[in-house]
Amino acid sequence: MNLILRKSLEIESVDKMRDPHIYKSMTRSEPHILVDDIEKPELSEEKLHHLKRVRRIKTGSNVTATDGRGAWGVFRFTGESLENADAVYYSEKREPAITIAISITKSGKLDLTVQKLTEIGVDELILFTAENSVPIWSGPKKSKNEQRLNRIIQSALEQSKGIWMPKLSFLPSFSDVAQISGMAMADYNGEQITGSCRCLAIGPEGGWSPAEDSLNLPKVSLSNQVLRAETAAIVGASLMSAYGDIE
Repeated sequence: MNLILRKSLEIESVDKMRDPHIYKSMTRSEPHILVDDIEKPELSEEKLHHLKRVRRIKTGSNVTATDGRGAWGVFRFTGESLENADAVYYSEKREPAITIAISITKSGKLDLTVQKLTEIGVDELILFTAENSVPIWSGPKKSKNEQRLNRIIQSALEQSKGIWMPKLSFLPSFSDVAQISGMAMADYNGEQITGSCRCLAIGPEGGWSPAEDSLNLPKVSLSNQVLRAETAAIVGASLMSAYGDIE
């Protein structure tokens, strides 16, 4: 993965895997937080409380921060704020990207799924209402759930030391999902998933409806076992990520 080093006004290409200093900066045990502006990172009261009271970070300790858009740096914690990093790095986004479309399931299961997909490094998460979906999100309920899921994504990104925050979006039906170029649908009777699959739709607990099943999308199998929706999403994302690393 190529990293662009921005120091003063100079820009230099750096190979993360060949530069041990840069690599170790992201694999140490110090906290990793999400900020709005990587050049001038500000700590919210919640993040300050987390660093001081939960993580018990001492003044002078290092903290890594990212803007969730590929930029990150190593900062020094002053006790109340973060001192500017000597350098800010930029990591190019993985290509091709990984997109997982998930039919809306019960909140607890969906929360876990979104958390794990973020940790795996999925680039885009699409939620949709399938014909056999039990929960129906609309109006204030949809807005409340969206806010909760975005908080889960942010927390998972920090925990996993990610630097690209997944995009979260909603589509009203599976027929809308089917319009996305390269989309495949998870199906127990499908062909074994391969590295060419970069967009995958996961059906509801009740399975695909006859109308959805007839949309003429490629069907891929993720396991010899019958998987729950949340398990299928995590397995599918893991396989797609692994294929991408190999390629």
